[in-house]
Amino acid sequence: MEEKKTNNLNSNSEKEKVEREKQKVEPENEAKEELKQVTLSQAEYDGIKLQMAKVINDYKDLERDLENYRKRSRQEIDSAKSDGMIKALETILPTLDTFKKAKKTIKDKNTLDGVNMIEKGVLEALKKLNVNKIECVGKKFDPNFHNAVLSISDANHKAGTVIEEIEAGYTLGDKVIKFSQVVVAK
Repeated sequence: MEEKKTNNLNSNSEKEKVEREKQKVEPENEAKEELKQVTLSQAEYDGIKLQMAKVINDYKDLERDLENYRKRSRQEIDSAKSDGMIKALETILPTLDTFKKAKKTIKDKNTLDGVNMIEKGVLEALKKLNVNKIECVGKKFDPNFHNAVLSISDANHKAGTVIEEIEAGYTLGDKVIKFSQVVVAK
């Protein structure tokens, strides 16, 4: 009886092997059946080749358009940031001129020291934002940075020299955001 069981097991194992082999062979046969040779005329081949070249060119055009869009978007974002900062600074900077006016009227030394500290702190904060005060007194008048509000004769100064700053001017990087209002020697 044991021999029969062993034979049955062996025959079952063999049957399974045969089934597995059939399964392996069938996909290969299916793949072979799917591969059919197609014959194209030269004109058909050239047409397909032309279509592929068009698709590739269209893809490259889209890729360039996307890169241009990204660059334009970055520039617009940078420009919007800069415009927003300039608008804010144009609103804030005139208040710095009030420090100069206030310091002329303050008699108490402690109060004057406090105002000087506040002014210094504001100027340092602006420097961190790349905003710089335009130095002008004693410099040659430059219409790119200065706006002459008065011109006076002064024997102590050379003609075209800024002799007094009425309102301070400021730059943001290389861009003037507020011109210095100055008195110039004739």
